Amino acid sequence: MRQTASPSAALDEAPSRVEILGMQQRARCGYCHTPRGSRCFAMQAQRLTCADYQELIDRGWRRSGRLLYLTDHSDSCCAYYTIRTHALRHELRASERKLLRRWRQARLLAPTAAPGAPLEDQVQAAGGRLRVRLEPAAFSEEKFRVFERYQRAVHNDTDATPSGFRRFLCDSPLVFAQPPGDAYDAGPPRAADTALPHGLGSYHQCYYIDGRLAAVGVLDVLHTCVSSVYLFYDPDFRELSLGTFSALHEIALVRTLRRQVSRQIEYYYMGYFIPSCPKMAYKAQWRPAELLDMVTLGWVPIDRCLERIREHPAFCTFDPRIDSRNLVRDCPQDVLDHAPVLDPATLGEREREAAMHLEFCIGLDALARVPATRLVGLSADLERAVLQTCASLGLGLARRMELCL
Repeated sequence: MRQTASPSAALDEAPSRVEILGMQQRARCGYCHTPRGSRCFAMQAQRLTCADYQELIDRGWRRSGRLLYLTDHSDSCCAYYTIRTHALRHELRASERKLLRRWRQARLLAPTAAPGAPLEDQVQAAGGRLRVRLEPAAFSEEKFRVFERYQRAVHNDTDATPSGFRRFLCDSPLVFAQPPGDAYDAGPPRAADTALPHGLGSYHQCYYIDGRLAAVGVLDVLHTCVSSVYLFYDPDFRELSLGTFSALHEIALVRTLRRQVSRQIEYYYMGYFIPSCPKMAYKAQWRPAELLDMVTLGWVPIDRCLERIREHPAFCTFDPRIDSRNLVRDCPQDVLDHAPVLDPATLGEREREAAMHLEFCIGLDALARVPATRLVGLSADLERAVLQTCASLGLGLARRMELCL
């Protein structure tokens, strides 16, 4: 089921529905190129509410199309830390101000905003050669051609296909939903509809230069954030630093949505921060930023995190008070006793008992739900899958979802 093109109260009220795939072994790592890769706990989402996905990414989950995954950090080759920027407090760096001047001089942006104007005013494109359009995440031949050229030129990938593009960047399990009703700011009656035409959900932010599609930012707009999924651009526009400009535009989008749609929206999520990978480590420059501690599930200022990462490069909790629990790794060969957020051994007795009261559908088309107590007697693997599901989702979210095995 694809994301619908307009909000639907019926769909919005329906619970998330996911198939538990369990622990999956990744192939060769795309970041450090280690042949053995790493493991992740995975689910395939048929339907996912925006509220549930907000809770998932705040537990370290990410999505690729309909696939939801959470890295097993007990022995992974790379550390994957969720990173977010306080969009409302981001101040332009000298290099970013220089980029915006260059865009204005090239008449890509209208030269109307004063240098000290709010960021959202400085990146606006009215009157310039650039036009930006926010639209549902739908396939088009034009988008695919840009994606295909980008993959070939930037990632040396010659195997891009329309079906793969649809699956990766167009097909979303998120159901469009209205933002919280009490969060609208005073202003024109249709301001919220103009800024976010279909409500919370998955979008493509399309950048056109002189009428030609130059780049596409794939975004999820959730209850408290704009989450960046992917960016691809036409290599002919490589010299314009579209990666940096699109990040500025997405930060500006957070500010606009905060003002016109919901006061709860204030963060810009940039996916995973991987300290050992230069292509991902650049995300630390967007300040003020925080990393998600995968042990405590709390957000920690990035400067404090970087100090800890230098001490424990392979993986660490950012709380030095709990190092004694073997929750840091100094090299990829180290193995933790327990997988953060995933190991059933970390569940307390009451949590394990509550997990046994969860209900699962056997097969995606099954109508009847089976209590976990009837499953665990069938095999040790099923019992572990039930407990890992509870550990990775948290009890509250696990109870809300329709879980399928």
